[in-house]
Amino acid sequence: MRKTLLIFFLIGSAWAQTSYQSLDIVYHVRSLGMSGSGVADVLGADVSSLNPALLSGKEKTLILSAVRYPATVQSQLAEWRMAVKGLSVAATFRGVNYGNFKERDRDGNDLGSFSAGDAWLNVAVAKSLSPLADVGISAGMFQSSVGDVTAVLGLVSLGGRVTIPQLETSLGVSVRNLGTTVQEYTSYTEMIPTSVAVGVTRKMEYLPLILSADAVWWEKRSLFRLGGEFALPKGLFLQLGTSSFRSDLQTGELWRDIASGFSLGFGYSLQRVSVGFAVANSGVGGMSLGVGFSRRF
Repeated sequence: MRKTLLIFFLIGSAWAQTSYQSLDIVYHVRSLGMSGSGVADVLGADVSSLNPALLSGKEKTLILSAVRYPATVQSQLAEWRMAVKGLSVAATFRGVNYGNFKERDRDGNDLGSFSAGDAWLNVAVAKSLSPLADVGISAGMFQSSVGDVTAVLGLVSLGGRVTIPQLETSLGVSVRNLGTTVQEYTSYTEMIPTSVAVGVTRKMEYLPLILSADAVWWEKRSLFRLGGEFALPKGLFLQLGTSSFRSDLQTGELWRDIASGFSLGFGYSLQRVSVGFAVANSGVGGMSLGVGFSRRF
């Protein structure tokens, strides 16, 4: 029963093809509001996993965020950024709590309860090669547990970014989740969701808008994301996003489908403090809600 729940829960979304689903979800409220786009977005806060090259030049910063997904799944992110001898460094913890589950035998008898969760620790380093180009790498350990069954991965991600000042545009590329399995859940070998992503981010000329578009490829699927952030008066900002996953959420009911697959975020930024809130609509799958805070030192 436990193995059945593990497979059902961890690959329950319509597009997942691996039990390590949490390697590809968004953890920061800004990413949630922009539907996960941002491979070339230097303002992003999920950059240590999306594209570690985007860390280059960052100030000493503390970032905290939490997202509540459908079915009471919750994620947490805590990241500390700093500069060390000309390098930009980030230490990040990401966690996912799937909740508690009842375990039953084949006859339906109650065998007790168990919990499921993931923990991901990594360190990212970025370096500026020139005023127009940056590179980065992140490495860490990922642990996924369901009751007393545990899987452990060692992961590495690589990234690069090029800036085109004349167009106020950044181009980014990353290879995420290269790695090896240290310990399996069971004798069955799960696939690590390695992906390649390219993205472009541009500051629009006649609008207070930063627009990001990404394309991501896994071995057996692909995803396209589009997101933007509007700068509003008095330090306010508004984010919008969608992705090609929206087509998988259609039910044929116009009132439900019209808003499915879209995300929205808003917040307030002072000189060194920023707070934000975001919501993403997965249609019949439910709503995701996120909050976030950052402080630059």
